[in-house]
Amino acid sequence: MSKKTKTQPKKSTKKTAHAKEATTAPATVEAAAVALDSRLPPPGTVLRKIDRHGAVRCECSIEEGGIRYAGTLYRSISAAAMAAAKDLGLANKTQNGSSFWSLTKPTRPPKDPLQALERVWERYQGQVETIAKSATDESRGQIAAAIGSHAKAIEGLLERVA
Repeated sequence: MSKKTKTQPKKSTKKTAHAKEATTAPATVEAAAVALDSRLPPPGTVLRKIDRHGAVRCECSIEEGGIRYAGTLYRSISAAAMAAAKDLGLANKTQNGSSFWSLTKPTRPPKDPLQALERVWERYQGQVETIAKSATDESRGQIAAAIGSHAKAIEGLLERVA
């Protein structure tokens, strides 16, 4: 017995004018939706990726049609973050755009709040000592004034806790 197979007619690969409109319409709708996303800052805002030393590593701008990074318009903030991460040499397969561009910072509660407070104090104290060592005679007064205002703020916090 031989099996009979039905042959399917070949579909035309030519696109009609109507089919072309259908393929481009969703992209336009998505791009417009990006501009209306309430989580994004208003168009014209420039977002910068800053390293721990305060230097700008990369930046993008919010536009009506999406997010522009390195001359390319992306439809989502995460797509722009992925392109920037690739340029920076990061090997992530996905990237949360809001976290990458510092629109939101993921919260992580400390395991031990007192230990976290001690670490913050040690970092502050180390920074002040480093600044004081390299201070010029002209800047010592400004540094002392800043430390004094910090001390007053800490006293205010102490009164609220006590």
